Amino acid sequence: MKNILALTIALIIVLINGIIGHFFPPNGIDFTLILIPTFTAIVCFASENLSSILKSLSVSFLVITNDILIKLYSGGTHDLEGLEWIHFFMYSGILIGLIILSINVMKNKKENLFIKILSIITFPFLIYIYLQFFYQLGLVRKYPT
Repeated sequence: MKNILALTIALIIVLINGIIGHFFPPNGIDFTLILIPTFTAIVCFASENLSSILKSLSVSFLVITNDILIKLYSGGTHDLEGLEWIHFFMYSGILIGLIILSINVMKNKKENLFIKILSIITFPFLIYIYLQFFYQLGLVRKYPT
């Protein structure tokens, strides 16, 4: 039950950031730098008996969800400069989140070294695969006037 609660709270935080980004456009992007380490810490430290792989997959899912919400539902005109700002804040948050995830995974004494390394590598690898396909998601959206 504690795992479901931690994952639900982390998802609600991401959705609230999506709503903030929609109604107060630049703030959703700015909060990403704080948001990714926050929900990474919630997933890593507030859940119990959740495997390292599931933690890594959950954090990856939340980062991807946050990126989709910002790129598709945040207000304003999206151009290449704005896209780079989105990615700058996302990469900065991912770096801090990866440090938090690595510390939490390495402290786990129940799993072997291979699983620990695999879960640490899985997080940035999934983000990399996502960005290879959806790097320019939401760029130059046209709205009817």
